[in-house]
Amino acid sequence: MAKKTSSRTRAARQRRQRQRRQSRSVLLLAAIVVVAVVAIAFIVVRNQPVDAHIPDDLSAAYAGISRSYSRDGYPQLGEIEAPVTLEEYASFACPGCQQFHEDSLESVLELVQAGQVLFTYVPMQTGSIPNAQGASRAALCAGQQGLFWEMHDMLFDWQTRYGNTAFSQNRLLAGVEGLGLRESLFTGCFNSSAISTTLNAALNEDVSTTPTLRVNGVTLEADQGLPSTATILQAIDDATPDDWGLSHVPPEAEPAAEPVGEPAAVEAEEAAPSPTEAVTEQEPMPEPAIPEVQAADAQTEAEAETSAEASAPSDP
Repeated sequence: MAKKTSSRTRAARQRRQRQRRQSRSVLLLAAIVVVAVVAIAFIVVRNQPVDAHIPDDLSAAYAGISRSYSRDGYPQLGEIEAPVTLEEYASFACPGCQQFHEDSLESVLELVQAGQVLFTYVPMQTGSIPNAQGASRAALCAGQQGLFWEMHDMLFDWQTRYGNTAFSQNRLLAGVEGLGLRESLFTGCFNSSAISTTLNAALNEDVSTTPTLRVNGVTLEADQGLPSTATILQAIDDATPDDWGLSHVPPEAEPAAEPVGEPAAVEAEEAAPSPTEAVTEQEPMPEPAIPEVQAADAQTEAEAETSAEASAPSDP
């Protein structure tokens, strides 16, 4: 009796084990199917064409303006020796930053063009739109191919145009293609250590909100939100040296003072001819002429003396 009970127990245990193995197999198969479906959906979505609007004349606003980078890799516009620096700490996902781009950047660029301002964009990662870091990386990598500011303008356009899907990975790649960038260079740059170093440097800046604007290192304050364009331009004007823009022309030489003396004497000296001129200009004196009568009388006297000598008697 005990042996039969033991056999039934073993058989029941084996059935339960088989059922558990079958359940695990079904669950594993289901998980594989779910993963496969998600992967396929991801591939489909990734490869699905998306709208990536490219604004017209992206380079026109920056024509003739020098482009460079700061020591930390922040993009810059303008002359390095400009008397005023303006730093914008901003994110492509930040609505206030987009407002500065729309309202004030054009006026700032006029001063940059004039050589008065060196403008620096410091890439932050604030804002509510997903993938703000991806947008910053995309712009910096476009900069490695000479098109940071074109990508900069395009991303701010996308912020209001596409909302929460503005910076999806497939849209960024579509934008790369639309700008004519080399995709192989872009993808190689996207996760590079150089870009990470620049973004980490920006995160370590002493900035708590975006946008933050600093003129010659001094933060511009506003009663509410973003400083107005007038406030920004006034701060730039106040920071500009008084002698900036003045042409340095040497002063004209003053006329030499006339010598102090008696004018009449000076004029007399100038009017009087020099001795050399006097000798040169003097006519030679004529020799005195002998009167013809005196010459005739002398000849008559000489003839009379000769005749008298001839007629005189000789001594006996």
